[in-house]
Amino acid sequence: MLIFYYITILTSIIGYGLFINEKFVKYETNNLGSIGFIGIFSLLLISYSTSQFIPHTEYFNFIVLLLGIFSFIYFLIKKKIKIVEFKIPLFLFFISIIFIFIYKNHDDFHYYHFPYTYILTEYSHPIGMGIFNIGFNTHSSIFYLASLLHLPGANYTLFHLPAAFILFFANIFFLTIIYKNNFSKKNLFILFFLTSCFMFSNIFFYRLAEHGTDRSAMILILIMIIQILIILNRKFENDDYNQLKFLFILSVLIISLKGLYILYLALFFPLLLKIYKNDFFFKSFINYSFFLSSSLFFLVLFTNFLNSGCFLFPETMTCFQNTSWGFPTDKIEEYKIHYENWAKAGAGAGYSNFDKINYVQNFNWLPNWIDRYFFNKISDLIFSLIFLAFVLFLIFKRKKNNFNEKIKYKMILFIIISFLIIWFCYYPALRYGGYHLFFISIFLPLSIFIQKYLENKVKLKKKISIMIFITFSIFFVRNIDRLIDENKKYSYNPLKNSSYRFVDQSFKYKNFIQKLIKNKTKKIKEIYKGRYLIIN
Repeated sequence: MLIFYYITILTSIIGYGLFINEKFVKYETNNLGSIGFIGIFSLLLISYSTSQFIPHTEYFNFIVLLLGIFSFIYFLIKKKIKIVEFKIPLFLFFISIIFIFIYKNHDDFHYYHFPYTYILTEYSHPIGMGIFNIGFNTHSSIFYLASLLHLPGANYTLFHLPAAFILFFANIFFLTIIYKNNFSKKNLFILFFLTSCFMFSNIFFYRLAEHGTDRSAMILILIMIIQILIILNRKFENDDYNQLKFLFILSVLIISLKGLYILYLALFFPLLLKIYKNDFFFKSFINYSFFLSSSLFFLVLFTNFLNSGCFLFPETMTCFQNTSWGFPTDKIEEYKIHYENWAKAGAGAGYSNFDKINYVQNFNWLPNWIDRYFFNKISDLIFSLIFLAFVLFLIFKRKKNNFNEKIKYKMILFIIISFLIIWFCYYPALRYGGYHLFFISIFLPLSIFIQKYLENKVKLKKKISIMIFITFSIFFVRNIDRLIDENKKYSYNPLKNSSYRFVDQSFKYKNFIQKLIKNKTKKIKEIYKGRYLIIN
């Protein structure tokens, strides 16, 4: 059932991507990875807009799934896509099957990922859900994509798949550009950086259970930077308008996954500096792509508001104090300190700091953070990245060539390093955006440096192919080892039962809401049929 629905949903996502792109976005591309992301974007628009009025039941989701499949078949018959274009997707499908078999999910999955998604399948979106669980105040679009996976026969066993879809289409995106794009000598550094991004995403993020809501956004940020680097470093500007359509969609996908990443809109700044004098500059903001992206952006913020009374929880400047379901300012500040305290190693499994306010200020947290968190999590990541960089340098370094062309990357690197400093000062936990910042800070400069040693594109592609083979081998072997470990610890056998573990607490919020509705308490009010306001 899991494998059947996995391939069926992937087909439906591509179908939605083809339809929305053909009729509205009109992004010219031969990359099915990009089409897949447009498909995910389309499903999120459907999920956010409909969840306000109806629950995502099995019947509703099945209709949504079928429409995407019909769209895929239509475009296949009309020869809008060719069978030959599915070589890479089919290969990746068989490689990724091992990735989706898990027994133990992310630590937060049963805490608030699953409960939030489950509520969406039972009710039209209740107002004030953040009162039940602090995690509900910082929702992710992954929950809304997962809510469409409540399908006949599968029940709730597909809720872990959205992160797998994002890595799947990211890999298609990476490999398609590597093998189909004709890079000029000036842009070979992008090819090297692109290969490094592919290796990083699959070697360091090989466990689906560790993706949560964070790593998918980090992978999309890498794709966004690659797209911007390509635009900044090409001579011909006639395709810039076309590429902006995809970047708008990509940026909103990133923000929807993690509201904190709204900061990454700053990456558009060097791009806008390049194109602001062009004829299409204003045209770029008057099209379906920008309109649809803006629609999803506002739906995400509106949902945040319905949950917590804030557009970006727990930033008090985005909160409204006159909502009946929101939090007072002092409570929001308390939650903000809680997140910062946790990120700075002030709390964790088996311990908690009681003087949070003083702890998070003036780098009082630094010694404890170094002792509890830097060693061994961040130090292991840095050493692993340096080792990978050293290996790639030895493999790709050859005789130095005369390369004098100017490469545009400094503003991108400046923004990333600025974010790394902000991350360190406020939320220095890898899951809050540290992984990709360390990677980019090391591998973007390395890519610029090694550009001087990259000349023979034929030999370069052969080396890249070898690195891709090694990456998939590591990905496959590490997941096999993970499954063996899960079998020993939990007796998990995906050949008998591929479902992940269910925890009783996953359903407690749904049961609590049912009791409130049944007893007609003052804490819940029916606004209109099937829509409830949770009053604090």
